[in-house]
Amino acid sequence: MRKRIAVLCAASVLAAGAVLLVPTVTTDTSQGDTRVLGITVNKGHTILVGPTDPITFPVEVTAQDDSGIRSVSPIGVWGPSYGVLKVSPMTCEPTSHTVSVCRGTATVDPSRKDVYNDEAGTWFVDLKVNANDGDRFVGQTAGGFSLKRAARISGYDVPSHATAGQELTVKGWLNRAFWSDNKYHGYEGGTAYLQFRAHGSARWSTVATAVSDATGTVTAHVRATASGEYEWYSPGDKWTGGAVSSPLTVTVAAHPQP
Repeated sequence: MRKRIAVLCAASVLAAGAVLLVPTVTTDTSQGDTRVLGITVNKGHTILVGPTDPITFPVEVTAQDDSGIRSVSPIGVWGPSYGVLKVSPMTCEPTSHTVSVCRGTATVDPSRKDVYNDEAGTWFVDLKVNANDGDRFVGQTAGGFSLKRAARISGYDVPSHATAGQELTVKGWLNRAFWSDNKYHGYEGGTAYLQFRAHGSARWSTVATAVSDATGTVTAHVRATASGEYEWYSPGDKWTGGAVSSPLTVTVAAHPQP
């Protein structure tokens, strides 16, 4: 059975036909001068989740109240299609009489079905900040971050030796984590760029663009111009992380003299 519809602050109420599915509708509201100064998830970096290995990432909340901050609780993170993860109890450290930094962690384990394929994308922090004088700040979308499916790309079919002007067919396989069966599979519609770097140069140049077919295969046709290396680069998208293949080396010889 598909995972539970989780509750972070109160019982969920879903409006029929709603486009954005939020995890909570709560009667609890902000009160007083408590406010959130900043939220950082995974130190501002995208969270890339492979097919099996658990990932633990930090959640940091900076909050302010004229009486000081007592706690951040409850707190959780949520994403598309009812995706919900728990955050550990937050430890708050005051940096002044009014400001505290509260830290905790969350873990996503695809092997335990913490996430499903359609839950990749933009996630949010749902929290309640409690001040020493009873004031509070409540927010369901207090901070946004990216949680994506990890991707890989490989390259093949480049000959180790070629003649100047020879047409080369360079292929690659673009694949990403499927949390449904905890494996990598090729996927259709991903964009990949074939890049080339001549021997002795530090600069990569894009020489072709390809879109993966139903099997995840990308194909490009280029002319050999100089000795160097080819690599595939896929920047990813809102749901899938980026990937770079290992370099493919080719030595190009000049046309033989007649």
